[in-house]
Amino acid sequence: MKRYISLIFCLLAVFGWLKAQPADVAWSEAGEAYAQARYQEALDAYTSIYNQGFESAALYYNIGNCAFKLGQYAQAVLWLERARLLEPKNPDILYNLELVNRFCLDKIESPPEFFLHTWLRGVRDEYSPDQWAWSALLFLTGSAALLLVFFFGRSRGLRRRAFYGALFVFILCISAFSFGWSQKVNLLHKDYAVVFAPVASVKSAPDQQGKDLFIIHEGTKLRILDEVSGWGRIELADRRQGWMELKLLERI
Repeated sequence: MKRYISLIFCLLAVFGWLKAQPADVAWSEAGEAYAQARYQEALDAYTSIYNQGFESAALYYNIGNCAFKLGQYAQAVLWLERARLLEPKNPDILYNLELVNRFCLDKIESPPEFFLHTWLRGVRDEYSPDQWAWSALLFLTGSAALLLVFFFGRSRGLRRRAFYGALFVFILCISAFSFGWSQKVNLLHKDYAVVFAPVASVKSAPDQQGKDLFIIHEGTKLRILDEVSGWGRIELADRRQGWMELKLLERI
């Protein structure tokens, strides 16, 4: 039985190694093509890596850069936004995304955000969901250890400090879990999308007979609030809402 289990693990390892080889070759070829300004060739190579099932912020970032060099601004916004989801504070991703948005027609300004919400999101984005999960587990262990001191400590002062310490560390545990969960939901729930039609009408109702409310253009990022029969109720960064066909969008 052990021999069969070992054989299965060996086969899985060999399969993973064989799968990684073409990706490594394609990555090297893509980097070389990009350095020589052969952007379409680089884009094809990076896309082939993605089609093999590989995902990373660096891969999305490189695909977005290639698309930008080729003048495919909607594609560039899409892939750079995907990269930002994985690494929200990466300065290179943020800079290139800002650069690409300058080439998009719609300049939509977000309303001022409550400073506490901005601060909390900044703290959340400091670490990955896995890092927050490990932090929550560490804080939970610390809180349990302090509770043991509270229950079995000999002096009243020590027990009192252990109780308040356990309460404080447990609050840190809940906060870390909340930050990690929020990031995980942000990654899994594809609520945001990019417009891929050169020009798209946003309507008052989910059908072609609806009144045209306003026009948006290729490369605009928006949020999908609801879906009905191939239509999505969307919201722009400035809080304007309406309906448009989902086939004109690509989810981030």
